Amino acid sequence: MDIATWICPPLPKIGTLLTLDNPAIIEIARLAGFDWLWIDAEHGQFNDQTAALACAINSGGPPAFVRLPDHSPTTIKRFLEIGCDGIILPLVSSPADMDAIARAGLYPPRGQRSIGIGRAQGYGATFAEYLRQKSYAILVQIETAAGVANASAIVAHEAVDAVIIGPYDLSASLGMPGEIAAPPVAEAIASVHQLCRQFGKPCGIFAANAENARIYAAAGFDLIVAGIDSTILLNALIALRRDISAP
Repeated sequence: MDIATWICPPLPKIGTLLTLDNPAIIEIARLAGFDWLWIDAEHGQFNDQTAALACAINSGGPPAFVRLPDHSPTTIKRFLEIGCDGIILPLVSSPADMDAIARAGLYPPRGQRSIGIGRAQGYGATFAEYLRQKSYAILVQIETAAGVANASAIVAHEAVDAVIIGPYDLSASLGMPGEIAAPPVAEAIASVHQLCRQFGKPCGIFAANAENARIYAAAGFDLIVAGIDSTILLNALIALRRDISAP
């Protein structure tokens, strides 16, 4: 996926985070009108097989980016084979992390990704085209104090198509778990955002709710992932039960 072409006005591009590997959830999210979907194989229920099914169900819908559980070459290879529009790498904290990700995620001569045939290559039907032109995005999460300290080198890395800030892990790394509005956390977020602008890389962030999403949109973030499917469902059911019991 050419994220530079996709990330164009109107901005921001609003997505939502999917953790439940039920096909109906994918269909419902696709119908909801989001600009993109975040399929979570780090904290969510997805693995490479259920993420592949999710991408197939979403085919023809908004771009689907899959967050991987780790940076290992095998994990990167297997999840790229499922044919998602991009992979999201969590907890990227150093230039060495980026070099390893590039080696595993890019074909020679840019990297060392091994060549296989799966859904990404149309099971062989689009193999030559897939090898000839990169059709997936590499998004990295900066969400640690070390990541912020090394943000300039991470953001500038040629393999990085976009950056997504993880405010909650970042707040924990800075010694104030959950305090995403605390000045040190806010300053760290702003510094990474500014570096992304400087290097011309799209910058995204996770927003737990609509209120935070509006704040980040006003701040000029390019990619915003709003809410989590399980929490949205829980809150809707609680509100429904409360409304039924209201006088």
